[in-house]
Amino acid sequence: MAPQGTFWSDGSRLEDGRVGAGIAWKTQGNSKWHIKGRPMGKGAEVFDAELVGVVEALQEAEKQATRDPVTILLDSQAAIARLRHTRVGPGQVAAIEAANLAQGLVSRGQAVTIQWVPGHCGVEGNEKADQAAKAAATRPPIPTGGTQGQLSLAHLRRTQTEATREARERWLREAMAKRTPAAQRTYRPHRGWRLDPAAAGAPKALASRYYQLKMGHAAIGPYLQRVQAQESAACQGCGAPRESVHHLLLECRERAGPRRTLFQGLREAGAPRPATREIHPEVRLFGDPRATPAILRYLQDTGVGARKTPGEAQVQARAQDEWGWGALEGAEQMEGD
Repeated sequence: MAPQGTFWSDGSRLEDGRVGAGIAWKTQGNSKWHIKGRPMGKGAEVFDAELVGVVEALQEAEKQATRDPVTILLDSQAAIARLRHTRVGPGQVAAIEAANLAQGLVSRGQAVTIQWVPGHCGVEGNEKADQAAKAAATRPPIPTGGTQGQLSLAHLRRTQTEATREARERWLREAMAKRTPAAQRTYRPHRGWRLDPAAAGAPKALASRYYQLKMGHAAIGPYLQRVQAQESAACQGCGAPRESVHHLLLECRERAGPRRTLFQGLREAGAPRPATREIHPEVRLFGDPRATPAILRYLQDTGVGARKTPGEAQVQARAQDEWGWGALEGAEQMEGD
């Protein structure tokens, strides 16, 4: 049994975009779980909810009469990294609030520890917090100011990026529709473009997945949903609402082990690891030749983007065909973004 003062925190996002934060804890001499959730509506991301969950846990610790050390356990390394500073950027409001609460607890003699734990591994406290977050997400946000009912910076940036990508893809589809079928399947790189030597030397199937993911036209959640190969865009590994390239590479809980190997490979190659302040670190990684070997190994270890059943193989082939028109817009241009 966890010691007194231990809280589990989690954030969750429903398929319709509603987000909630949840915490779970036990009190001394009581085996019953206490849970609490905060609804955050559609204007936030799971990243925001993870931070708000920590704030909720600190507020609950402040209310308790005990002076025991406070330990908050969560499964988001990105949120923990954000809580290490209060600089301008996504999650700043919650980070400042958490820092002030933690300082108040420390000033009255309580040590505060925020620690990462693996998610969805059967840890009861983590599962209780996850359930509380999901339940909170179903409720309307309470308009009391602070971080509730507002549009977060992380949400605005993601919305802007998705709108830009959708507009670009729509333009490309319309442009390609004017070409003959043969021209649509032909890919000619612009003069001056160079192939990544590490990707060029990889097995064909692996290199194909690498470039499909780089262009955002891989056989993953959103694409599979669009071609009606699966009902939703949810991650097939951890169940997250959207199986994006960013999620598969940097967030999916089912791939935590290979991700550590990925980060180690990036460090050894001299490629900077993803930072909290980055909006889309996966774009930078795919554009950095130093990161390519580590990404290729990650894809090989996880099977991300690979489909094995006959129906999935057909989807994979369609994605590979469509990558050609995506490349017309600038596969290697991403390296300069």
